[in-house]
Amino acid sequence: MLITERWLSSKRATEFVHDGQVGVSEPVKGQPLSQIRQQLAEEEVSSSIEVKPLVLRQHFLQQGNVADANRVDQVDVTAIRVKGGRIVNEVSFAGASFLEGFLSVYGIELERAVRRYEDELQLFETLDQERKQRAIFVGRLKHGELEQLSPSLETEQQAKIQLEAMKQVEKERALAPSLEVERDE
Repeated sequence: MLITERWLSSKRATEFVHDGQVGVSEPVKGQPLSQIRQQLAEEEVSSSIEVKPLVLRQHFLQQGNVADANRVDQVDVTAIRVKGGRIVNEVSFAGASFLEGFLSVYGIELERAVRRYEDELQLFETLDQERKQRAIFVGRLKHGELEQLSPSLETEQQAKIQLEAMKQVEKERALAPSLEVERDE
């Protein structure tokens, strides 16, 4: 069984083929399915990660590294780019301990962003290539597992309507406890 999986809510084209267990298309061939999804989720959010100078300074101070905490003002941390866990542009003048601290904070921020991304309702499409069965549905990723939250829908437009309705229900549920507290007072 070969399945083409597309993430319709993704900012970029996210599509790969798997057999239900491992990837069968390049560049994910042979990788476990949950690992592929985790990696794609990280790639999806990595460009939005911003390490704030204050957070970086606090990290250094908690580590007892006053010198690097003071150096935060001298380095434009917004110019530092990370790709695949490695710093891309040259900021070697900052020092190894500074860059290690930056990567540590970046990793924490990336983990938080991935968790938020996984909590979001999104649109997915799967195509069973052997049976020619297509499914478009609202789902959510959890630790690399794809959870289908709506029935399979015929069109992407129907799925978008379902997605918005489900987001509204989630929003109302999130507001409900605070509204009850206000009524009790």
